[in-house]
Amino acid sequence: MLVYRVLPFLEAAGAGKPGHPLYEHRPQRGGRADHPDYYVWYLARQADAACGETFGNLSLWTDSMFDFPAVPGSRRTLGVYKLPDDLRICDLDDPRRLVELGLRPTQVVARNLAITSDWAHRIWSQRSEAVDGPKWQAVQWWSFHRPTWTVIASWERPTLVELQRLDLDHPAVVAAAESLSRPL
Repeated sequence: MLVYRVLPFLEAAGAGKPGHPLYEHRPQRGGRADHPDYYVWYLARQADAACGETFGNLSLWTDSMFDFPAVPGSRRTLGVYKLPDDLRICDLDDPRRLVELGLRPTQVVARNLAITSDWAHRIWSQRSEAVDGPKWQAVQWWSFHRPTWTVIASWERPTLVELQRLDLDHPAVVAAAESLSRPL
């Protein structure tokens, strides 16, 4: 399956360095599923969702939002990645799964790291006799900004497919801005 992520990209960045499309910043802090024991890849099933998740809190979208000063010389770019089609995903949009986990929808979408990191770690920790290793390789839920967008926290590293330069005319940026009623 193809998935999307907005990332700070620096063409000169080597593997393992900030600005590289497969860079894993450690320690992770502030993401819903972050935990010190493992790395989480935050991705979206739709390109506009990746843009909306990244820029959704901005009231006005301008070209400067693509700058990423923490990595000098970098620019936010849309990464297209691939995850295995048979990835074991715990779908929190499935009411049965919520009941099984003892979760309410508000506990999934709320921006409360104590709650979200707890349920994410519980999901990561689940084991099954049917598979060797973790029961789940990823967890997905609906976007805080737009419930029709699906976001994924994957414990499996995706494969990079391509990078797309973002600007205010990029179709994913335009679609996200329209969905969120943000002026460009």
